[in-house]
Amino acid sequence: MPPRKRTLDAVLRTAEDVLRSSRVDHVFVGGVTVLAFGMPRTTTDVDVIAAIDAKRIPKIVAGFQRAGFLASAQDLHDALVEGGHVTIHDTRSAYRIDLVPARTEAHREALRTKRRVAWRGRRLPFAAPEHTIVMKLRWGSEQDLEDAMGIYIRQEEALDFQAMRGFARRHGVARELRDLEKQARNLSGG
Repeated sequence: MPPRKRTLDAVLRTAEDVLRSSRVDHVFVGGVTVLAFGMPRTTTDVDVIAAIDAKRIPKIVAGFQRAGFLASAQDLHDALVEGGHVTIHDTRSAYRIDLVPARTEAHREALRTKRRVAWRGRRLPFAAPEHTIVMKLRWGSEQDLEDAMGIYIRQEEALDFQAMRGFARRHGVARELRDLEKQARNLSGG
């Protein structure tokens, strides 16, 4: 009997298990963070930022390969050196993992401010909602703006506005954040 198709949840758990067992500091970002903090939507990837040391690459790649993912040591090394990301495809589903070596200040801030969130019986590291809102405003696609609004609305009572506004200023999206806050007030009738 062929192996069962893997779910998004199983892909997320595999990424967590491989990176944790490889002793790699990491944080989930992107669509899965939107699922954790914002409005439900579909996603076909698990985005993760990781503080990868080159000597850990063989263990990381072997872990993903044992779990049935197509991972390449050369691709991960290239992403580490060139500042890009590596896509790790799942052989049992249409999902993929986009692994981004932490090279920028925004990446390092995502790691520093991550939140452990209960996710189906486990506590996983997700980018803070404040960080995610600011990065979504910075990227600025229609989907990113919808994601930012959904997180803002769902997390409004728990957001650290001072930290979020400072982060927005550092990333040049303070005006966009003020606009988002105004739109959220209008939506809530405030």
